[in-house]
Amino acid sequence: MGFGPFPYVSFVQVSPQLERRIRSSCASRSVPSLIVAPIIGIIVLFLDGHLMFVKLLQGLCALFLLVSGSYLLAGRSSVSSGYLNLTVAAQVRRPLLALTIVEAVLSLLSYVPLLVHLTEPTDVATASVVVGIFPPLVLFGLSFVNYRVARALLPPSAEILRQYGLPARVVGPPPDFGKQS
Repeated sequence: MGFGPFPYVSFVQVSPQLERRIRSSCASRSVPSLIVAPIIGIIVLFLDGHLMFVKLLQGLCALFLLVSGSYLLAGRSSVSSGYLNLTVAAQVRRPLLALTIVEAVLSLLSYVPLLVHLTEPTDVATASVVVGIFPPLVLFGLSFVNYRVARALLPPSAEILRQYGLPARVVGPPPDFGKQS
């Protein structure tokens, strides 16, 4: 559906209360990811040297969580002046889904060497294996929360729009869209 000179842009009207909710939810839910990802990235560095594959996978998971938190924080920019830009919302939501899926796959793969080291006698310290079990759970959990927030609010469902007394219809760009100030 195109509107005038901007055929790729569509909007949903939002109330000031919903706009505040979207902005605050995106900001507050992204902060744990932005704080936890570097901390777990540093913790993973101290795992036993024989767990290099685990360190690599969990380090990538921490990096992807940092990117996921950044995307969710960027979701705040999809709403302004009483309108939610559906194009920007999709550009936030889709990568978050991809990051969550990749996070799940990498988290599961990181458990394979850990299970081998738990069941077989190896030179790896047991404490290192036990510590290596928890980061994938935390990383995937936070990534999943980021996606669920984006899924619920970018764009808001028809039910949420009805709660705020708004019509659930797509509209063209706001009157001042694209004008230079």
